[in-house]
Amino acid sequence: MKLFSILSLALSMAFSLPAAAQAVPDAGLHAETQGQWARAVDIYAESLRANPAQAHLWERIADIQATRLNAPEQALAALREAAKHAPNDARLHHKLSQSLAARQDAPAALAAIERAVALDPDNLAYLRARAELAAWNQDLPAAQDSYRRILAQSIDDPQASLGLARVQHWQGNLAESSDAYQAYLARHPDEASAWREYIVVITELGDYARASDMLDAARARLGDSDALRKQEARILALAERATQALGIVSALAPGHPGDYDLGYTRTVALHHANRPREALSSLADVALLKLGSEEVADLTRFVHTPLRSNARIDYGYAAGSDDISLHHAGVRGEYVVSPETRLFGGGGWQRISTETGSSYVTPAGSTSLNDIRAWIGIRHRTSPRLSVDAEVGHGSAGGDSRFIYEVGADIEPADALSLRVSRRQDLHMVSPRAAALGIERRANTLDATWSPGLRHTIASRFVYDTFSDGNDRWEAVLAPRRAVLRTQRLNLDIGVSGRWFGYDRDPGNGYYAPSRYERYALTAFSYWKIDDDNGVSLSMSAGPYKDNRMGGYRTGGDIVAEGFFGIYRDWYLNVKAAYSDYGGGDIGAYRSSLFEISLTRRF
Repeated sequence: MKLFSILSLALSMAFSLPAAAQAVPDAGLHAETQGQWARAVDIYAESLRANPAQAHLWERIADIQATRLNAPEQALAALREAAKHAPNDARLHHKLSQSLAARQDAPAALAAIERAVALDPDNLAYLRARAELAAWNQDLPAAQDSYRRILAQSIDDPQASLGLARVQHWQGNLAESSDAYQAYLARHPDEASAWREYIVVITELGDYARASDMLDAARARLGDSDALRKQEARILALAERATQALGIVSALAPGHPGDYDLGYTRTVALHHANRPREALSSLADVALLKLGSEEVADLTRFVHTPLRSNARIDYGYAAGSDDISLHHAGVRGEYVVSPETRLFGGGGWQRISTETGSSYVTPAGSTSLNDIRAWIGIRHRTSPRLSVDAEVGHGSAGGDSRFIYEVGADIEPADALSLRVSRRQDLHMVSPRAAALGIERRANTLDATWSPGLRHTIASRFVYDTFSDGNDRWEAVLAPRRAVLRTQRLNLDIGVSGRWFGYDRDPGNGYYAPSRYERYALTAFSYWKIDDDNGVSLSMSAGPYKDNRMGGYRTGGDIVAEGFFGIYRDWYLNVKAAYSDYGGGDIGAYRSSLFEISLTRRF
């Protein structure tokens, strides 16, 4: 048996030589048949001293040292020499790359396989090795190129199809990765790892409803597993279903101590559950599991940004078809006392103007009026489900001073339902006339947002206002919408809305006061994701409207564009522009435009 194995090794090495290889010294072959491996190496080395350019002998030495003498370093050195003296032998460069990979020398292994592929570009074995080594070296374009070249020759190659899907994901090409996984699963529907990875990609696209659907499909085909439950928790946490997410994490945690994925999900869920101290503690634990990783850095910014003190300056301009224009500028700041408590305050100036002869001039005939105000406030979270706030201030319009205030509460009785109730008293600064008359508005508002599913949201508002001139106002808004598109760059929601309001009477005090106004519209909300820190939203609506003074409905619409730059950075810029032609504002203008800009510095 020993003799047979020796002869097999000798024959295998002989047949591995290139066609143009020189003869192997007989003495060396004889030593090999006798199992005298060190002597064989010495014989070949002596021949190489006389003629170093014998690549086949260098390779033979490498094979003996690797398989018989357990000398991997010497074997690698000999294989390097073989490749050096046979620069156009693709097989040798491929063999060298595998040896280098075994020694964990990823860059050199990739360089060697690149040479092999350059010499034999259609060799599938070389292309597979190149794909794996390129991925190991984080040379994702090279890995992607390798898989595509394999698929060009073998369109149904499962390894290349799955590899391409993974590389697209690692490159951040989520839409392309999703398509590749979908194509792979169509041919290999029972591949559990592919299902899990596919769901991860869809989740990262922000398409939580679709990810949840795919999770159900994977369970129906493969059965439940801890891996799928982990991903279910991640989907729910990101979709702000924090209670459900935390329940799954708590159930899985005992069986997976120190699990990074569960820790990440727990941190996100605690943040959305309004449990900031626990979120910070969980973040600290997660950071230790992946020190210095980009993912942990992003999670840190996500959790810390809302907890940072900040200062802001802003400017705005609005104008309407009733010749009313308003300029405003101000500063405001927020000091975070603790994760649950913050103080805020600010001051501002605004100037409201109209044209000479307008019905909105002051009783004294002035066409403009200035308003200067300042306020301070406090906001405190008493529990994960309740936050209360209050602010008081002083406003002065044309020398007439007024006390202004607001009290409110944010309530979240369930993950899918959030409420805001508030009462605000302020000067009704909508025209020079209304301001000069010192009319105060006391607004009682309930805002409610309900998300019955991961695709649907219903926003509503109910308002009852009283005015110091004895007038009353009511308003109701209902706006359901559905998420129809979630891609790597674009989100799109489509919906409808209805708005109704009315006043008891029209006292002619410089504000628009119909007894009934109604508007119905189709709505669209889009958000273009430049990256995690920057984006632009565009919302539009169009539909019929009327008030009690009109003989019938008219058609109108609006468009609002808003840019967000530096969402999680120290400096944050917000720019907004809008145009509408359906009225319904505080003055009678049926066409209006608006521009606002603010700059925030976080500390």
